[in-house]
Amino acid sequence: MAATTNDIPETHNDKPRAAVIGAGSMGTLIAAALGQVMPVVLVCRSNERASQLFKWGARSEGLIKAESRPIIVRSLDEVPNAGGASLLIVATKTTAIPSVSEDIKRVLNDLCRDPKGPLVVSFQNGIDPGRELVERIEHERVLRMVLTLGAQLTPDGRSAHVSLNQAPHAIGSIDPGLRCAGERVAALFTSGGLETAYSDDIEASVWAKGIMNASVNPVSALVNCTVGDVLDSPSEAIVLRLMHEGIAVARAAGIGLPETYEQRSVELLEFARPHVPSMVEDIRNGRESEIGQLNRQIIAHGRRLGVPTPTHETIDALIETFDWKVYRRRTEDRP
Repeated sequence: MAATTNDIPETHNDKPRAAVIGAGSMGTLIAAALGQVMPVVLVCRSNERASQLFKWGARSEGLIKAESRPIIVRSLDEVPNAGGASLLIVATKTTAIPSVSEDIKRVLNDLCRDPKGPLVVSFQNGIDPGRELVERIEHERVLRMVLTLGAQLTPDGRSAHVSLNQAPHAIGSIDPGLRCAGERVAALFTSGGLETAYSDDIEASVWAKGIMNASVNPVSALVNCTVGDVLDSPSEAIVLRLMHEGIAVARAAGIGLPETYEQRSVELLEFARPHVPSMVEDIRNGRESEIGQLNRQIIAHGRRLGVPTPTHETIDALIETFDWKVYRRRTEDRP
């Protein structure tokens, strides 16, 4: 019998199976945790990273300890022949959404036997990536997961080191009809060691994390240091200014942030002191940053609602200069 909207659909092998797109720190952590409770296929395009995963499997250490042996494939096109997927988990950077969406659209109907297709779970940072994914893949069965978690791959690629884990993490959907499915997915993550709870107001969780990331990540990137170094330096004043502007935009948008949000965010940043935000690594390694999915989306919502965001605009321009250099280099390298 075909699965209902509230079910996790079955694959062609009659068993739920997850496919994780992205083998960085977050994809590795998800594969390690979920792989303890269900079969997992991990899409990894990097030859070097694939070799590490073949050698050690997917592992996490630090505040979350998990280990599994996922099936490693090089592209999403290989997933149907590797058993399919009833859960398709997008753990790439937000900058990859356009290209990943094209891949997903191409194979979506071949991943499981349910004509409605698999459940898609978005793990991206930012305010609007979940909605963007729905629009780009033209698929309604999308859950959004919001993690208050910091993880980095160890230098040898052996495991994802988790330095921040403020559980429970949140999962939800703009479609209330997916509540039952979301609760079941939350239970799977929790069973694998990544404590997760379903949220009826996932947008509030999305904005809460988005504002915090937009406040500290680009500042850390600009001064090239950990969260703790930012908090101990004059840069902390910029972080608080960014936070105040983000909160004003969220409240104008009708987002239900609690009155204690700012205090709670500062407390969470204290827990994250050793963490090096991914945007720092992006700038260090000459990769495109996620500023477009963080500060620039707060700016866009602010303009729509008539809320000024001058600090976000300044920070966006500075980080965009790094991204411009990446784009210019790519253009110059073309034959």
